[in-house]
Amino acid sequence: MEFDSSPLVSTEWLAAHIDDPKVRIVDVRWRSRYENGRGISFDDHEAYLAGHIPGAVFVGMIGDLSDARHPVPDMLAPPEQFAAAMGRLGIGKDTLVVAYDNMGLPLASARLWWALSYYGHDQVRVLDGGLREWRAEGRPLATDVPVPQAALFQSRPRPAWLATRDDVLAALDDRATIVVDCLNQELYRGSDDRHLWGQRSGHIPGAVNVPYLANIDPALADASAAEREQLLASGRSFTFSSRETLRNLYRTAAVVPNRPLITYGGRGYAGACGLLALKLLGHEDVRLDDGSWAEWSADPSLPAGGRPCAGSA
Repeated sequence: MEFDSSPLVSTEWLAAHIDDPKVRIVDVRWRSRYENGRGISFDDHEAYLAGHIPGAVFVGMIGDLSDARHPVPDMLAPPEQFAAAMGRLGIGKDTLVVAYDNMGLPLASARLWWALSYYGHDQVRVLDGGLREWRAEGRPLATDVPVPQAALFQSRPRPAWLATRDDVLAALDDRATIVVDCLNQELYRGSDDRHLWGQRSGHIPGAVNVPYLANIDPALADASAAEREQLLASGRSFTFSSRETLRNLYRTAAVVPNRPLITYGGRGYAGACGLLALKLLGHEDVRLDDGSWAEWSADPSLPAGGRPCAGSA
């Protein structure tokens, strides 16, 4: 089985390897809704049952892979819980995982890619364009639910993939570390009194802004939440931009090579998408702030910026 070191695989590659027993396709579809101005995310198992990529198994990023006991919502599950879930999916040390979701641009799938990488599993890729691209190309769907043979998965946390709140706080006084806010510009600027994914509006002071949608097309950097919904309802492709386009995007935002980077979003999904793009560009020292704005904004003692910083995209 041949593939390059990119964190992405194409629909063509997956179609050619869909029957490979060493490949485990994982559907991590999820949805969000808004109640009283706050975002709520939930797993979309029903959509999986209605039709998924043949051979794909389902795992819930919220129900299976989040820590229900943690006060911050959607934090990554502890090692034992994560290992048990991967084992049930038949994912062992030699399994190549291909993750996808239904958003087109990778959010939940990027987070699973990050979570597996953090827990020491390098054999993981994200389907570029996700289920949207697969369907748009007229590729087949299935409704049967595979029951894989259980495997042994060992969680081996690698701190180089994870940033804690204290790490982010330390970065405020560390000019070497660049913090990247991956949410849309409306949320970053704090244009509203509320934040869909946090307790208050604004962003981590000093963070530059590269919205996750811009990884698909830099022209979407200033797209609002409403415009995002229109884009999702359209038939356009959501595959990643070329490396050169992405390189220019991040360079414009003052994200340069050989600097430590920390990405964050609302609850670690948009931040995982940004981290994926940066790894695609070859950045090595990149960590995801798992708690993201949900954790930061919940502590009133932590500062918040409300206006774009110099060099933001």
